[in-house]
Amino acid sequence: MPLRNKMRSPRWSRFAPASLLLAAVLLLTTGCLYTDANIRLSEDDRLSGRIIVAQEPTEENDQGPQLRVPDSLYGRARVQRWSDEGYVGSELIFSDLSFTDFRQLGQFASDAPGSFDLRFTRSGDVVTLTGRADLRNVPDGSPVTLAVSFPSNISSTNGEMTTNRSVVWTPAPGDLTSLRAETSYTDPNTRSFAGWTGLMIALSVAAAVIVGALAWFSRDRSPKPSDLVH
Repeated sequence: MPLRNKMRSPRWSRFAPASLLLAAVLLLTTGCLYTDANIRLSEDDRLSGRIIVAQEPTEENDQGPQLRVPDSLYGRARVQRWSDEGYVGSELIFSDLSFTDFRQLGQFASDAPGSFDLRFTRSGDVVTLTGRADLRNVPDGSPVTLAVSFPSNISSTNGEMTTNRSVVWTPAPGDLTSLRAETSYTDPNTRSFAGWTGLMIALSVAAAVIVGALAWFSRDRSPKPSDLVH
């Protein structure tokens, strides 16, 4: 049963990769699995988004796959129930995560055979997303979507670009699919240093102006002998 795609929109160490193991408990029946992940990367190298994993219920009280969040991410990631058009499961919502935080999300379903393994890396101003979607044990006909948005134009990708800054993948069940996208924007660490340097220069100039003004207004204004001679 196809399901309409509802999600088409998407300081850690400098070079450390961040991986996220997505997707859910493999169905023990022939019911379809629905996975929809959306990730947004900000210009400050912070990650936000949501992940939905659901299935066609096999019994009356079937709640579908249940995602989990590490306790260390409490307040920045949460899980809630989700259902739509005959699918039931859970939705994980996260915001303002570093790469290290993002990597920890993999703990919630590390034993799931169907998964996304994503890695974000930075080299200078170049940011690269690499990974794979391992759906070899996911039932045929299961709709799977991954969408990622970047803060700048995408220079290369093997996905389908929906805008200059957004890309979507729809890997096929039963396959092992590679994922790649690349963009470039200023390293936030460099940007912060430049801003701090500029602030220090501005403060130094302002201090020099203030000192000069104080010296001018506090100068000796008493008449000099030469001023008394006409």
